[in-house]
Amino acid sequence: MPTDLHLSVSGLPGSEYEERAKLTRALRKELLAVEADAQHPPAPDREGTKGGALEWAQLVVAFGGTLPALVTAIRAWQGRRPGVEISLTIDDDEITIAEPTDAERARLLEAWLKRHGGD
Repeated sequence: MPTDLHLSVSGLPGSEYEERAKLTRALRKELLAVEADAQHPPAPDREGTKGGALEWAQLVVAFGGTLPALVTAIRAWQGRRPGVEISLTIDDDEITIAEPTDAERARLLEAWLKRHGGD
């Protein structure tokens, strides 16, 4: 079973760096509440840079519980923010959740979870 999940928050269409960073901080806070360790990935070693917007809109999540419980928390957060797009990646398997209906979102996530041992 995987231990790290990579998240990328694209934000609303046309959103800028500050909005994506704010959304990502809000998601991180919610994930910490469900006992998942969510951190920004280390910025690439580029001399003279502070890290770009992409790094601040990403999280690496280590979780001790089950993947379905973690995804449920992410779905609940996203459900309160219509239009926010999130990508979830484990190894090389990525799923992007944008504006599907609740039924489509559930079906897509169920298939993705099955591939990663989440019954």
